Amino acid sequence: MPAKKPRPGKRFRLRLYERLFEMIRWPTFLLIFASYVLWWISPDRPFLSFGRDLLLLVSAISFLLYVASLAAPSLCFVQCRAEQIIISTTFYRVSISYARVWSLKPLNVGVIYPLKKQGWSQRRFLRPLFHEQKTGQLTAVGMELTKYPLPIRWLKLWFNEYMFMPGSPGFLFIVNDWMSLSRQIEEYREQWRARRSTKVAKSVSIASDVLSKGDKR
Repeated sequence: MPAKKPRPGKRFRLRLYERLFEMIRWPTFLLIFASYVLWWISPDRPFLSFGRDLLLLVSAISFLLYVASLAAPSLCFVQCRAEQIIISTTFYRVSISYARVWSLKPLNVGVIYPLKKQGWSQRRFLRPLFHEQKTGQLTAVGMELTKYPLPIRWLKLWFNEYMFMPGSPGFLFIVNDWMSLSRQIEEYREQWRARRSTKVAKSVSIASDVLSKGDKR
């Protein structure tokens, strides 16, 4: 009986993107309030109509960005499926076959990307993530690949720069529970290997049966 394919695993949210939208959320909320108040108190005069309309436009765009900052984090995740690993962001998604996965290991992001060597804005972006783990280190799941599924330049257009392993093909997954993600990837990869081995053994068996019947004739 062929091995049953597992259901899709848990969606582990990518903390880099959650942090990004956390930074966007409050400024957009304040901009909604400020632009609307300015529109409300500005005199309703014909020569000021363009400025008032612009304030309303800013308020509307800020509102959309605020709503997006609430909804978008749920679209940014890494998830194990039967045949591949899905890496999803707000506007782009890529599938990584288990055949491409070379190794999995925990990595300290602070060693790979030293905080002191990052620019001011990058340090401000990353620093809260370092304080979330009790060890004081930012541990991520390093998934080394035999080869990227797409050109690296194309992937870097869509994924955060801190998701890539320097020096070799691979991704860094910064999630709330990196140990659970690592275990899940290993489990799904082992199940994928088992199903593939079963298929190969079945194909060999069928070929042997065909050859044996031919010999008898």
